[in-house]
Amino acid sequence: MKKTALALCLAAFSASVTLSVAQADPAAMQPQQQQQVEITEAKLLQFTMAMDAIGEIGAKYEAEFQSAESAEQAQQIQQQAQNEMVEAVESAGLTAAEYNAIAQQAQQDDELRERILSMSRADS
Repeated sequence: MKKTALALCLAAFSASVTLSVAQADPAAMQPQQQQQVEITEAKLLQFTMAMDAIGEIGAKYEAEFQSAESAEQAQQIQQQAQNEMVEAVESAGLTAAEYNAIAQQAQQDDELRERILSMSRADS
């Protein structure tokens, strides 16, 4: 269950920020090298705090998004959730790019993913 939640948080935020960046600056979506982030214990703690906050934000807006009466309303709800997610990441001390880089590395690295999960469980 916790792994599923982690995967959803990683995917949801990554997609949200990618979409936000694409809307703000289409040139930024051109192929680029993945940002490398030095993954320290402090960065992982920040990432875990942000991930937990993103999960809460996603849960908060899920029902509202599902009950949207129009595509425009759904888009507004999604934008509001994205804005809160970016704020949560920045409040945790990371940039959206750092968060996404760690999320991408965690998707590819089982050991890193387990470290994140154990930190998240320790916080709960």
